[in-house]
Amino acid sequence: MDALSVLYVALAIAALLLAIVLSIVLLAVRRNLEQLTRRLDESLRQVEMTAEDLRKTNVTVREILAGVEQGVSNVTHFTEGVRALRGPVDVATRVLDHAVSPMLVNLVGGVAGVKAAASHIFERFVRKEERK
Repeated sequence: MDALSVLYVALAIAALLLAIVLSIVLLAVRRNLEQLTRRLDESLRQVEMTAEDLRKTNVTVREILAGVEQGVSNVTHFTEGVRALRGPVDVATRVLDHAVSPMLVNLVGGVAGVKAAASHIFERFVRKEERK
């Protein structure tokens, strides 16, 4: 074997070893890329699920806020009704204080006086009849 043949054989073996090492490296890179692709897909799925959960939560929060807004509107309406009713109630209270209450006091006093008078008269007649 001459030197040129040995050189060709050595180059062929080196090329073969280079191809084997390169294929092993490429297989490892491919495996790593597949793993990265799977992890990226899983991460994207998680992001999609989180976005869907946020959307559902957003819908629920909007429903709750709509209920709260309706409650606030009802309270505001009730408060306005109470404020509107305050004037007539104040007038009725003043009428009761200045007209009806003194009249009721006088009426009760009169009834008590009539009752006392009737009781006194009744007692006098009962005593007169007991004496006889």
